[in-house]
Amino acid sequence: MNRRAVTKKSALRCKGLDANGKPCRFVALKGSVFCRKHHRPPATMVSIVSLPDAQPCDLLEKFLEVAAFWEYLESTRSASLKSKAAFSIVIKPDLEHFSADSSRGTSPRLVEHLIALLHRRGYPRVTVADGPGNAAAWLDNRDVAVLADLAGYRYETDDGDAYEVLDLAEDCIEAGFEVGKALFGTRLSKPWIEADFRICFGKNKTHEEYNFALCLYTLLGVLPFHDKEYHCYARLPAPEIACELLHRTPVHFSLIDAVISNHGADGVRMNNPLPTNTIIGSQSLLLTDMAGALKMGLDPYASPLNAHALRTIGLPLQYGIAGDLTPYLGWKNVPPLLADSVRKRNRVALLNRSVQPWTHAVDRTYFPFKRELDDRINLTIAPLLSGLDDHPFKLLAAVIANYLLAEGGRALETYRILYAKEKIYRKQTSIGVDAARFTDHDYTNIPDYVEPLEMIAASAVPDRNGLRWRTIDRSVVIAFKRILPFAFDAFTARLDIASAIRIMNDNIGGAVVPVLRNDRGEVVYQIERDIYLPQPNWMALFGGDYIDVTKLELVRRSPHEHAIYWKTIASINDSARFDDGIVRFTRAGDENVSVTIVARQDFTLPLIWQMFNLDLLPHLKHPLVSDAYLTYFGRTIANYEAAFAGRDVRTGRDFFETYGEPDGPTPHYFTETLFKKIMATAPIVEIVKALIEKGPTALTEINPMTQEASSMASSVVSALSGAINDLLDSIRKDLWPAVAPDGKVSS
Repeated sequence: MNRRAVTKKSALRCKGLDANGKPCRFVALKGSVFCRKHHRPPATMVSIVSLPDAQPCDLLEKFLEVAAFWEYLESTRSASLKSKAAFSIVIKPDLEHFSADSSRGTSPRLVEHLIALLHRRGYPRVTVADGPGNAAAWLDNRDVAVLADLAGYRYETDDGDAYEVLDLAEDCIEAGFEVGKALFGTRLSKPWIEADFRICFGKNKTHEEYNFALCLYTLLGVLPFHDKEYHCYARLPAPEIACELLHRTPVHFSLIDAVISNHGADGVRMNNPLPTNTIIGSQSLLLTDMAGALKMGLDPYASPLNAHALRTIGLPLQYGIAGDLTPYLGWKNVPPLLADSVRKRNRVALLNRSVQPWTHAVDRTYFPFKRELDDRINLTIAPLLSGLDDHPFKLLAAVIANYLLAEGGRALETYRILYAKEKIYRKQTSIGVDAARFTDHDYTNIPDYVEPLEMIAASAVPDRNGLRWRTIDRSVVIAFKRILPFAFDAFTARLDIASAIRIMNDNIGGAVVPVLRNDRGEVVYQIERDIYLPQPNWMALFGGDYIDVTKLELVRRSPHEHAIYWKTIASINDSARFDDGIVRFTRAGDENVSVTIVARQDFTLPLIWQMFNLDLLPHLKHPLVSDAYLTYFGRTIANYEAAFAGRDVRTGRDFFETYGEPDGPTPHYFTETLFKKIMATAPIVEIVKALIEKGPTALTEINPMTQEASSMASSVVSALSGAINDLLDSIRKDLWPAVAPDGKVSS
């Protein structure tokens, strides 16, 4: 190692020896070597450069100089041992353009000037790349190459340097996402994975759900899914996959185009430009986004995407800020009430995917709609949603509509939880924790904690259902035992004890990572994240949340008993304080097996139930607890019996992993039938417009005695009646199978 100091000052101080005459310790960091005693590695800096009167290209040049971009690029290239001619650079801009003069995407002029500057510095292998955007499912001309052309990318810089625009949904290879990751098995584009230097060039804009949409939001475009709404926001948890993507393919440098920003309540839906004449950037993507959010006057944790990343990955250990963090003059953020309503609306699986086409301002000359219904609804709704910042009635109407949609979706989901669980979509997630931070002792100590709980529960007097349970620190400690008429060896051969938790009643998904296996390949240690329906199920009527718990698990096997011990280590949604226990399969003679379940549980109650202290009403609480556990354990035992028989006992249905992809099923939009009659009725549109433009006083202007008003009311009632019938018919088809004339059941 070349023991050299980095600065002249440290070079004078460091002679290779410390005060005791022993050699100094050196550390390599990003191509440089530092003396730990005399020189601390430099902090990761985020630079904020604002020049009110500068041209955009001049501002970019100034930023790259201030941010020491060229020095960092050269040190990275030097560390790669590649020549400049062989060093590949990929720029990922925000391509969410919906018109030729859109302020919702990264400026093509800035991207092309960055390419020109890279060429001038001797880096010829520069490409622009993006994957299919959110709008690709409902707009034409959204292929990456076509979109780039229509947005203003000329495939050649002013200096005459040609460049390519790559589609990151093509030339995909195995990405190496580990077991237990939400993106396990997902492929990524080879040029992106193998790039020597990745640049994320985001846009400075607000987002109605996430509050802001900067570089981390832009990074999601790297994923090759053609139907982004389905795969990135419904099938998979967006905050988790954003972190996994950033961890697997780190971005070397991130920039935010804040020359002309897009602000206000509809920063991703409408063009609402504001000159801010700023560029922000850093080697750390999350640090860049933090500075961008602070410049907006927002909490960097206001976006669920960035909040999860900041808590999971975090900022650099040492970082600094160069520039002014004073919020932009005249900047408008998304009203918190609107953001909350959109967030709740989008919790309903696939609802946002249907609503999105209706709310965006789109230049149909460039991007025509794929479906006529979306086009017709967009013509009506999108103009009404413009200018929410300046029109309180519009904002109120949007908030109310979002909450109504959210409540409608929640009502349907509640119905399914209670009566049609097979229609609920299963959750595909990561384990949510770093498996490497747990030691052998963390696993081997679990029995010492949970085994005494069995003794505590066993000492209780059986209740009216024959269950033995007690409370400790407001948690329920309970034991349940059942003898099944199956031979122990046959039962344990077909039903692996390591899977006993995830095939319990109402398990709706999660992830599992085997950590240690024995010589026979059997799991000994594992980390498991389990998601369950609200317990008991009727808690969904009161807003009960899904139970989401991550556990450490130890498995023990002997000739006469198989057991799994577990302890909760995390609850991502704070739905559980305790969910610990044991499941034992014990030999009970030659032809029977004993199943014992021990649990300590304390789940978060819905807000309305938290208002009452049921401990003060034991005659009410005890029957509720006993009946709930009797039902749950009984159904869990039924699952074990069904699994032994070889049947699929999982609750819910899986998302299609290829849905909306070129080789997958064609997307289906349930709203085609539901809204056709409503939106085709002109009087309804006129009434909505009047209410938004004039407020409640518009109702007083309608004379119910006139024939015109009577006709309008009749049309409205007729349309609503037809829409309700369509909705009921849609629900019937969704919840019950259709029976053909020959008596066969079709899915």
